Amino acid sequence: MAATIPLLLSAVRETLISVAAPVVILLFLIAYLEESGLLDFERIFRRTGKAQPVLGAAVSAVPGCAGSVTLTRLYSTGAVGVGTLYAAHFATLGDAAFVLWSGRPLETLALTGIVLVVGVVLGTLIDLTPARSYLSVADMSAACELPTSLPNWSVYGWFVLLVSALAVALGLPATDPAAGIVGTALAVGSVILLRLPKGQWLIGSAVARALQRTARDAAEIMAWVVFADLAFTLANGLLGGLLVQALHGNVLLDVVIAAAIGLIPGCGPQIVVAGLFVAGDLPFAALVANTLSQHGDAIFPLLGVQRRVAAYLTLIGGAVGLVAGLAAALILR
Repeated sequence: MAATIPLLLSAVRETLISVAAPVVILLFLIAYLEESGLLDFERIFRRTGKAQPVLGAAVSAVPGCAGSVTLTRLYSTGAVGVGTLYAAHFATLGDAAFVLWSGRPLETLALTGIVLVVGVVLGTLIDLTPARSYLSVADMSAACELPTSLPNWSVYGWFVLLVSALAVALGLPATDPAAGIVGTALAVGSVILLRLPKGQWLIGSAVARALQRTARDAAEIMAWVVFADLAFTLANGLLGGLLVQALHGNVLLDVVIAAAIGLIPGCGPQIVVAGLFVAGDLPFAALVANTLSQHGDAIFPLLGVQRRVAAYLTLIGGAVGLVAGLAAALILR
């Protein structure tokens, strides 16, 4: 168990560097554009009509989870339908996109094309068939009651903790446990932030409102991502690395395992899979299976809005990822 602790702290550090900064930056940019009136995603999507799944998939294809998180929020307000929600979740590469684009850009471009096509086709089919009524919920009023504001001191305090954690993670050697400890403190602070009394209206300037939205969404994401990453790393460590070692078998087995890993919520495990692919230790077919099976950090806000919809999305994602991965394995062999 003692040997596992450094692995846990190292996993938290990697999550801070590869997930926290990109997610916060993209979430803030989107929130500021909307709060300042420069961009109104809700109005755009409400006017898009039957082409919603296409636009939803395109927005989610942007590296990171900010696009799919935004579409999940729009679904919770009723601005987009369940078909667009599925298109967005299937088209996202999550935060693993940053690892993939930096290491294997050509393959990542091909992967992006695959998930875009799958997302658009599946989302459109859902909207045009009776599946729409089975996969969604009849009443979204409960989902619209999400709290919208936090005490200002908690928002700025969380950002101070975030910047401090990133500074420690970037400034110290990878083997230094301090970064993991501060990162864990950030995750705990995120949980506390989500339990504070909340109001119903965002207040202040556009920047202040954007910071409130970013803190609220990013805190939820960071809490879940860090703890999911810790759980995966702990399980892999306790099993002597068997979870990662199992990905070095034959291609078909790799596809099945990668698709199963995609069912784990959050981007942490998916970043591990992306790293294995970039290092040449995983076939492209397994990456396809994992990417379509996972839904990035956007699954966490959805879990807070409609658990049944999130469960359906996860199960269908696993099935689609498995089928697509097996098909890719047969085609590319």
